Amino acid sequence: MVFIVNILVNNIKFQPQIFNESIVFCLVDNTASYQTDWIRELIKNQTDYIISDIYGRRYVVLQGLDEDDLLRSALRQGFKHAVVFSTGTEFINGPAFFEEIENIVNTKYSIAGHILDRGDAYYELHHQCYLINLTDYNELGCPAIGKQELGSKHTQIVPIRSTDNIHDDYTPTWVNAGLISKEYYHKCHGWNILSKLFENNLTVRVFDKSIRNNKKHYYPENITDFQKHSDWIYYRQQYCLQEFVHTASTEGPHADPGVKIRQVVTPASGTWYENYIDTENPVTVVFYDYNLQSIEYWKKHAPARANVTYKFVHCDLLSSNVEFDLDPTLDTLVNLSNIFCYEGTTFFAGLRHRANKENQLLIHLKETVPNAYVYFSTRAASGYKPKDVLFSKAKDIDLTDITTLIKPTWHINQDWC
Repeated sequence: MVFIVNILVNNIKFQPQIFNESIVFCLVDNTASYQTDWIRELIKNQTDYIISDIYGRRYVVLQGLDEDDLLRSALRQGFKHAVVFSTGTEFINGPAFFEEIENIVNTKYSIAGHILDRGDAYYELHHQCYLINLTDYNELGCPAIGKQELGSKHTQIVPIRSTDNIHDDYTPTWVNAGLISKEYYHKCHGWNILSKLFENNLTVRVFDKSIRNNKKHYYPENITDFQKHSDWIYYRQQYCLQEFVHTASTEGPHADPGVKIRQVVTPASGTWYENYIDTENPVTVVFYDYNLQSIEYWKKHAPARANVTYKFVHCDLLSSNVEFDLDPTLDTLVNLSNIFCYEGTTFFAGLRHRANKENQLLIHLKETVPNAYVYFSTRAASGYKPKDVLFSKAKDIDLTDITTLIKPTWHINQDWC
């Protein structure tokens, strides 16, 4: 893939060579508002991963500090829809969120998000994530979304809302334009765009469970809320480390090395390698994983083949230097999958660390098995590099120089320089 970078006003653009030309993701950096360095560091790590994940799904990411500026940039570049989300938001359950977004953009809507009834404050469009129809936005004259203004009295038409709630009493399942005016005492995020949409009888949709269940926000602006929601971070880390086992192939190399492989190194996850190995001569398959349960599972369930010998290595490529004992004279395939860009570990392993450990392993492979074919589904810095080599011989794969990566705003003039 070729990676194109443009500086758009004060924004940064992450663009795959082949990308969705209709939907763009606009990422707003709120890290400066966080109250502790601990929260800021965890969210920076998580958001670095999110950019790589979205990039790998072939969407453009525009990243900056101001959502209005990002939306105008998206419109100028011809996109029809924008997913606007803030640092501290991630998309979970694989492709589920993205599939739901693709469904919504094929329906009638002007904006979709978390719409909150704030009582004496006008309705809120929660900043964590919303989807906006850029055609409607443009026809309205590109109004400002509207920042929070506490103590700002104003009169608005009261929206009509459902009597039932998604949860609590401030989360209606639907909201429509109203008829009666009321004086409000505060303005919440999104007050202006919501009022403009209601004035013009345009469709405001509330995210339902199909979106809510496939997205997670950690509320990093508030220490108490973050501590509550961060339980998921630690749960997922331990679940991936100790319990979760891939019992079927979830991926394999997307390019054929063109030779019959005699040595395979792969995470303990499925039997994809059977499509590539020699069927007559001796073959060694090395299963490695940081999850001991995965290793134990495949010790019992690896398919018996007369010419295949299995080895099992319990290791963590992010915490130790592993040197696989490989024969340099044999045709070899090393599957590094998404080991260096994995949702189960990235909260606690920054991009700099992940890239460094990836480099160390690649150097080892270059020195010991230079002609081995190496495959990644995602690299540590996928999306941040001008060129992302995912399949090549070890001797030809580039290392990552952290100082040359495209820098999102939370890294500019800071830890990557």
